[in-house]
Amino acid sequence: MRGVSLGVALVAVGLYLVGLGAAPFLDPPEGFHAAIAREMVLARDWITPRIDGVRYVDQPPLLHWLVSASFGAAGPTPFVARLWPALAAVGCTALTARLGVALGGPRLGLLAGLMLAANLGVFVYGRTARPELLFVFWVTLAWAGFVLAYLGDRRRGLFVFYAGLGLAMLTRDFLDALGVVPVIAVFFWLTRERPVGPWIPWWGVLVAAAIAAPWYVLMETRTPGFLRHMVVDNHLYAFTRPRLALDEEAPLGLLGFLALTLVGFLPWALALPSAFVRAFRRPREGARARLWLLLGLWSACAVGVFAIAPFKLPHHALVAFPALALLTARVWDEAIDGATGARPARTLLVPVLALFALVTLVSAAAAIGALPVRVGLPTGLDVAALGRAGVVIFALATAALGVAAWRRATALGVGIALAATIAFLPAVAADARTQLARARSLRPLTEALLQRLAPGDVVMHEGLIELSASLLLAVKTPIHVVNGLQPNLAFGAGLAEARDVFWDSPRLEQVWAGPGRAFLISTVDAGRSVVRALPPASVHLIAESGGRRLYSNVADRRPDVR
Repeated sequence: MRGVSLGVALVAVGLYLVGLGAAPFLDPPEGFHAAIAREMVLARDWITPRIDGVRYVDQPPLLHWLVSASFGAAGPTPFVARLWPALAAVGCTALTARLGVALGGPRLGLLAGLMLAANLGVFVYGRTARPELLFVFWVTLAWAGFVLAYLGDRRRGLFVFYAGLGLAMLTRDFLDALGVVPVIAVFFWLTRERPVGPWIPWWGVLVAAAIAAPWYVLMETRTPGFLRHMVVDNHLYAFTRPRLALDEEAPLGLLGFLALTLVGFLPWALALPSAFVRAFRRPREGARARLWLLLGLWSACAVGVFAIAPFKLPHHALVAFPALALLTARVWDEAIDGATGARPARTLLVPVLALFALVTLVSAAAAIGALPVRVGLPTGLDVAALGRAGVVIFALATAALGVAAWRRATALGVGIALAATIAFLPAVAADARTQLARARSLRPLTEALLQRLAPGDVVMHEGLIELSASLLLAVKTPIHVVNGLQPNLAFGAGLAEARDVFWDSPRLEQVWAGPGRAFLISTVDAGRSVVRALPPASVHLIAESGGRRLYSNVADRRPDVR
């Protein structure tokens, strides 16, 4: 049985770790989290996360602890920064496979683990230096412990459950992690589980508290008002009013959020209607049958709660993906067996066939440059090359799926869909991500700045520092942020220690006119930039790259425009 989890983990290692450091830091969001980890190493302060000297109180520091330890051993490289989210993705796939084996047998576990590994949502976030996949891993670990306890090994299972919750509280925050509790309460109510007391042992609560509480207590002691900010600003206001996005992910509407969630889980999302019907269908005799209801409740609640919230981002649904993979794998597994009430083979295969045929046509249009002009694509992508790779993968998969659908060969069809998706992710999705990161890279501007920077020079950044945070990994002098106060630094910016970090335009103009040399990295369009208010003779463009410009008040050689 363990061989299934190991096999899935090996496939995931190939998907998530190979080529992990090929792309430079993608700003935003990677430089932001890497810079926090780097500042922890330099300041040797493991309690209070900071960026550019400003306290960051929106998320607990477990990811930053792990990354800072890795930076200390191997240096602040993109591979090292992305390693822990990638390992978390591998762990999620192995745990999901293990859950599938426990609930439905080896084949279901194999399908569930591979379906979780082979979808665009987990793949993108599992190869990005940010905390979402680490949080998903701890929550999945907690669910694995609960399943273990429900199937009979209560003491060991509950220990894993409460330890997983404690670690999840150190990765996001305690309210996010405790979102599993009301779902379990509803599950117990529906299944008439009595008594409930044994599921809340004092030692289990103590395990979770021992893991998470010390940091929260120390953080509130050092930064009074931190807990109120986390509860009220980050959660209460998220459900009562719109908020600004914290990075490149724009807040979504209801339909946009649901659409992106479904796209992120393709092609397996095509079977979700059948999966949910199956999860909530009676009778539910036996512990394993009832646990499928729990998975349906969790995935529906996790997606539904964020769907109705005023503020939601694409990654908010990721925590439901392991449960969605298990529910979907069950539908395919039953179809392979031909079980009573299972979906007919063609009902599952034809939608995937149609999707792959559509992707083949879109890839062919991209390969020959025939995409409609109104299709907006990020600059820096070699669309033709990506299209050619997509055509090869999906044309072959479409033809093979056609044969499988004609023969009603469900096992063959799902194997083809898995193979095609596993081939697509590194060949197209990862390559596109690498191209985008290189096109938006801050590296050329950083190199140009470091070649000229001397002691006593002033470095400023116009716009949100998160848009260029990887600059903080290379520049040792403080960076002053001009007209760039961002929502997730608003609490820290209000403290006295951060007053000299955030500047307004008059402060910049005063320094720019002074005797010393000043540099300005701007993410703002030249037509709206603060440089328009400066004397033209004092504005010298040093370099331009990735949508950013480097200016100085002292003349330099010919601009290095890329």
